[in-house]
Amino acid sequence: MAKKYPQLGKILKKLLFDRDMKAVDLAREVNIPQPTVHRLITGKSTRPYKSSLQPIADYFSVTVDQLVGEEPVDQAKTNEAKSLTKSKIKAIPLLAWKALGNMEQARQESTKEIAVTQDVSDHSFALIMTDSSMEPLFPRGSILIFNPDITARDRNYVLVKSHVSGTYVFRQLLIDLEHKYIKSLNPDLSTSRLHLLSDEDKIMGCLIESRNNYLQSDADGFIEGGTHVS
Repeated sequence: MAKKYPQLGKILKKLLFDRDMKAVDLAREVNIPQPTVHRLITGKSTRPYKSSLQPIADYFSVTVDQLVGEEPVDQAKTNEAKSLTKSKIKAIPLLAWKALGNMEQARQESTKEIAVTQDVSDHSFALIMTDSSMEPLFPRGSILIFNPDITARDRNYVLVKSHVSGTYVFRQLLIDLEHKYIKSLNPDLSTSRLHLLSDEDKIMGCLIESRNNYLQSDADGFIEGGTHVS
């Protein structure tokens, strides 16, 4: 049986607090399931193997022994790591659906931003989901973060501009040989059927992250005038 480390949760909480991070942020950065990170933080998992803690220790620039409380943490090094973490934070514009017709202008005139810690393109942007077409995975009010410089692949989630109406829709992309289709996820809607994309339809961005229930009040402000295609 692995040794018990009762100080692990307390130390991990402090490291996260020092960097203004949440469990979901750490899980994403070290590629560990969020429930696992949550159990470590809350003390529900106090007997992890040291080898499984190495990615977390490396991220915070501490040793595994320091992470589990067997050695004191070097505060000078953690402060340096904190500064490096903050330097990785990037602000991307939160756009309104009705402003997507002129993307560059919308980016310049946006008064709201979303902070991301991923290494994203300077052209990345965020939208707020304003309908139920992609439930249950992306409920109304979800923040959707897109990178337009990523090549979309089969089963990615994408923002598409219709060449017929000039409107925009968020859907899952399905690729079958030379054909590309998009579909909604909500089985209760007629829009869940496949829609064949033409060569003139344009994929405007590939989803790289979604956040649920963060800016619900702001989501209400973006609903009026939102533009979608069915």
